[in-house]
Amino acid sequence: MIHSLINDYLIRVKNAAKAGRSTMVAPSSKLVENVTEVMKRNGFITDYTVDKEVPRTITITIREVNDVKLFSTPGRKLYSKVSQLPWGKTKSSLIIVSTSAGIMSQREAVAKNIGGQLIAEIS
Repeated sequence: MIHSLINDYLIRVKNAAKAGRSTMVAPSSKLVENVTEVMKRNGFITDYTVDKEVPRTITITIREVNDVKLFSTPGRKLYSKVSQLPWGKTKSSLIIVSTSAGIMSQREAVAKNIGGQLIAEIS
């Protein structure tokens, strides 16, 4: 269920960006907040706010998202060693990895020498 929430969130971000929207609202969780923080550090969104009221939601301001490719799904989990982590389609692509040290980008995982579960590629 957790990965379906992340996958739903990332597809909502992609659809909002394709529709030309600058902001969007989606259901939130700690995992979604961590993925959003990685996207913010890498420049795909400019800002986000979390509404902790029930139901918990997150509002983000989208900067630039062209495509989202999902690696892991609820029925198929893809894990990778640090030496086998994939590189993105372009230099500005972001690969999101769930590691034992938390959610981070592929570049951060390589720098820390940690492998993990591949979540998605954002370009």
